[in-house]
Amino acid sequence: MKRIIKLTFFIVFAAFSVLFAAGAYAEEALPEEPQIDENGYVKVTEETIPEENVNYYIDDTVKIYGGIMFPENTVLLIKRGAELQIYAGGTADIRGTLVIEQGARATVSGTFLARDSSKVECNGEFAATKSSDMHIAGEFINGETSVVAFSGKLSLYNSGVYENKGATSFAKSADAMLSGNYVVPESGRLFIRGSVSTTLNSQISADGYVYLSGRLYNTGTVSFGKKAVNVFKDGQFVLAKSGRVLDERTEEKSESNETSGDKKMLRGIDVSYYQGTVDWKKVKAAGIDFAILRSSVGDYYTDETFDYNITEAQRAGIKVGVYHYLRANSAESARAEAKYFLDIVKQYKPDFPLVVDIEDSRQQKLGIEELTLIADIFCEEVKKAGYEPMIYSSASWLNNKLDTKKLSDYEIWVAHWGTLKPAYNGSYGVWQYSCKGRVSGISGAVDLNIAYIDYSK
Repeated sequence: MKRIIKLTFFIVFAAFSVLFAAGAYAEEALPEEPQIDENGYVKVTEETIPEENVNYYIDDTVKIYGGIMFPENTVLLIKRGAELQIYAGGTADIRGTLVIEQGARATVSGTFLARDSSKVECNGEFAATKSSDMHIAGEFINGETSVVAFSGKLSLYNSGVYENKGATSFAKSADAMLSGNYVVPESGRLFIRGSVSTTLNSQISADGYVYLSGRLYNTGTVSFGKKAVNVFKDGQFVLAKSGRVLDERTEEKSESNETSGDKKMLRGIDVSYYQGTVDWKKVKAAGIDFAILRSSVGDYYTDETFDYNITEAQRAGIKVGVYHYLRANSAESARAEAKYFLDIVKQYKPDFPLVVDIEDSRQQKLGIEELTLIADIFCEEVKKAGYEPMIYSSASWLNNKLDTKKLSDYEIWVAHWGTLKPAYNGSYGVWQYSCKGRVSGISGAVDLNIAYIDYSK
């Protein structure tokens, strides 16, 4: 009997032990309660599934390999010293507010979606690597203390606004398409080393510092405030058919013709026999408004393509001007070249001015007064013949080789490539901004120009 009681007690004890152990194991297997700090923010871990109307924070390193979505009415705070890492193949979908504190960092190698309901406030560092795919449809604010670097793809949608108060860099590998508004206030610094393109309704507004060594293809509007500073080194600025450049810093641009409140600018090219046989119908269809054609060099050479170019360009509906490459180094030779030039042009009716191209190496040794006199004599001969004279030269020559104050009666065509503003502060009506343009109907490269005045009117 005692043996039976002992055996029964042992079995009951063992059963309770098993149940207790099972209960303890079950309790340990339950997920931990979310850690909530004193401000009511929930700490994010790699297993967190964010919920609406809840705020979150990161105070260490959180790595996302899959996907994470922060709904509307949520705040994600990345604290000083912490980092959010979105790996290649991973996705961060921000529909609420993302705040990156000073000293904090976000690194994106995968996909980053900032929806139209979102707001990103970066006061620390934000790095998008070569494999990243950035989509911004909401508001992205780069604070004055922050640094943002894009090395992959970026799309700024119509509803998106990027306010660049700090430093933003587009690396050589970056490929950005801007359809919304990109704002560079006075404190902002923008560095474009890769490719940035704008669409029809987009706008880049700059009052700060802009550096271009990459490519900016503008189909929308680029505007510069009075305090904007541009430093461009070997960059390429391409103005598409619908593109506009508004610059409050230059008086001559503010006085340009206006249509519906917008500055009216004409797109043009200049052509010589180097461009071969041009299909002017295709050039017109590409949106070119005017062409300035070379007719002659010195007092001995007529461009073999001039007759064809001026006839076919005007037939295609393109407004034309004519230029002469000057080799004169004396008053007498200037008059001789002007006579030679006018004899070639007299059978035609140009729409734009007749231009003297002053840049020949043999004129380098001439003094400012001597070269200015030569330019003045040539232009006076053109004026006497009943045409509008214009002087073409580089920004450097206009600043250092010619006294443009004495030539103020004549129109100026300035050449300065790879910049959004020529380094010539005088008044000018035409700007040659590129020597590497590509236009349908021309097989090779061609010079690209903007006219701020429609001389045909």
